[in-house]
Amino acid sequence: MNSLFFQTVTSTSSELWDWVFAGAFLVLMIVIGLYSAAIPQGKRSWSILAALIGILAIAGLVVGEGWARIALLDAAAFVAVALVWNQGTPAAKSAAKTYLILMIIAVAFLGAGMALVGEGNELPVFPLDKIAAGLLIAGFAVKLALVPFYFWLPKVTEHSSPMTSALIISIVDIAAFCEMAHLRITAAWVFTDYAILWLVLALLSMFGGALLALAQKNIKRMLAFSTIDDMGYLVLGTLVGTQYGLNGAILAALSHAFFKVLLFGAVGVAEKQLGHDLTLEDHGVAARNPYNAGVFILSAIGMIGVPPFFGFIGRWRLYLSGLEYGGVALVLTMAAATALALLYYVRVIHRVWLGKPAEETASTPAPKLAVIVLVILLLGMLAVGLYPNWLSTLIG
Repeated sequence: MNSLFFQTVTSTSSELWDWVFAGAFLVLMIVIGLYSAAIPQGKRSWSILAALIGILAIAGLVVGEGWARIALLDAAAFVAVALVWNQGTPAAKSAAKTYLILMIIAVAFLGAGMALVGEGNELPVFPLDKIAAGLLIAGFAVKLALVPFYFWLPKVTEHSSPMTSALIISIVDIAAFCEMAHLRITAAWVFTDYAILWLVLALLSMFGGALLALAQKNIKRMLAFSTIDDMGYLVLGTLVGTQYGLNGAILAALSHAFFKVLLFGAVGVAEKQLGHDLTLEDHGVAARNPYNAGVFILSAIGMIGVPPFFGFIGRWRLYLSGLEYGGVALVLTMAAATALALLYYVRVIHRVWLGKPAEETASTPAPKLAVIVLVILLLGMLAVGLYPNWLSTLIG
């Protein structure tokens, strides 16, 4: 594909990406607000902090290019740290401290890297080009919790309420991904000249996230590692940079945001009923609330790209981009990572959700509003998957 043609198409399309993501974030904030009204997620200030994250992220996306955009998105990340601290437990405060330290490092690296890159797609003079690329790669790796810089995310999700984790993953991290996608257009050399580093990060995250997810007993930690796994695919699509690669990554990021809210939401309903964190030691959870179980099971299927759910339209583009970039070998490698993802989701579905409960224990009724909101959102993901043309056309 002619590089000038690609540059023109994606530069025009990127102006629409931000509005699409801003609209998606608005929908997610409404869902999260209704869910948290049914199942409180933290102290009284939690809702204020959550709303502030949404406002900052949406404002950062629609403000356009420049330092104001970066400042708003970074501010959302730091408010997310306060949201984790809001949980109030010693473990949550420890996780918030770790999160804060690494976000400071990530923001410093990315800010310095962006300053060195400047405006335009021109390569900085040696050795500033290498310094800028190193800072940007390390900054995004930390902020997106890529392997081997992932350790803050599982800690945060384990010790936070489900919707706190969903906010961080589906809004703060996806907003950071948007910045990486923009960088692929404005400073393509950061990816093309250092492709091997991005490819290693992508593959390490895909396989490392999947294998570590298989090792987890706490379901929220498993979902954190599944996020790391999925981020590997997004990095790979961004690296490839063709229409299949970049647009596949954009669509996959959108589906990731919605499905992660659904998955964490379903876990939150189950934990509300059980009165403790959901783990592999809990069995037959579907018996208590089959609708909520259906949300988790179908969202897991949609998450890994099984049609007809929304996740399919981004995932198949990523596979095509892998074929473009690395041929059959890379596609088979991606398929192997997807097989691992299927394995850890099937294990949780089989051991936790299906079957007969190990013992009859008292449980509180499921908040109906929370379940209804999740079911409606899941139906929306099915509708987009069945009629995807309007969205794929919108993003170019």
